[in-house]
Amino acid sequence: MTAPARRRNNAPVRQRRRATTVPDVLFAIGMAALTMAVVFFLASFFDDSLSTGDVGTTLARAFAASLAMTAVFVFLLALLLLRDDRNNLDHYKTPLLLGVAIGVLESWLFLDAQPLVVLCLPLVLLIFALRPVRRALSALFRPSRPGRR
Repeated sequence: MTAPARRRNNAPVRQRRRATTVPDVLFAIGMAALTMAVVFFLASFFDDSLSTGDVGTTLARAFAASLAMTAVFVFLLALLLLRDDRNNLDHYKTPLLLGVAIGVLESWLFLDAQPLVVLCLPLVLLIFALRPVRRALSALFRPSRPGRR
């Protein structure tokens, strides 16, 4: 008795693509929004120069709540765009730290009543959330190992 012939699998198998750099930028933006939400919420309690009445504190708390909701949705969108790379910590560490820095700078400039041009300057830091830029910087600052090219 002969064994049945094995069937050839001619179906094209498409490998899943790796995640792009878009989730990293979204994580940085989401963390900046969450940091700003925390700062504005705390400022509504502790900053007397925010407003002379209750309107300023209420608006600051509403703005903080909307920033927090935005951050949650941006984080969820970034997680969906990560595809199978969700276990790779490289997508989380640097963008989240960068988002905290952007959020603190943006909140400080916003609460200090700076012009619109100055408010946009911390967003330039988002360039460091791009993976090719991070890889180039790490290769630039990492000493070469002997025996590796």
